[in-house]
Amino acid sequence: MRLFFVVAAALAVAGSAMAADDAANNAFRVCKMIDNTGLFTAPCQVANRRNAVVATIDLPPADARKACMQIAGVASSKGFHFPGGEWTVQIRSPTSGDKSIAFCRLPK
Repeated sequence: MRLFFVVAAALAVAGSAMAADDAANNAFRVCKMIDNTGLFTAPCQVANRRNAVVATIDLPPADARKACMQIAGVASSKGFHFPGGEWTVQIRSPTSGDKSIAFCRLPK
């Protein structure tokens, strides 16, 4: 649980204030924000075909869901929008393989 609060705090100060309408560019900005926290166990990836930002962190599923909502909230507060399709954040654990343990929608 303590790690979740560290993730939330790190995300709150990470990222860029620049906003763009291009969803893919914003997805890469969210990934950079995630990677800059230094808390995730693998580099963030953008899966364009699935409209997803994929991050890996060693958290229980309940905390991963909270971290996911934090990421989406910070993306929204930074003015990142994802028009033209439903974009999601998908969080995996180091042991979940290709399966997500949490996911949430990014702002349109």
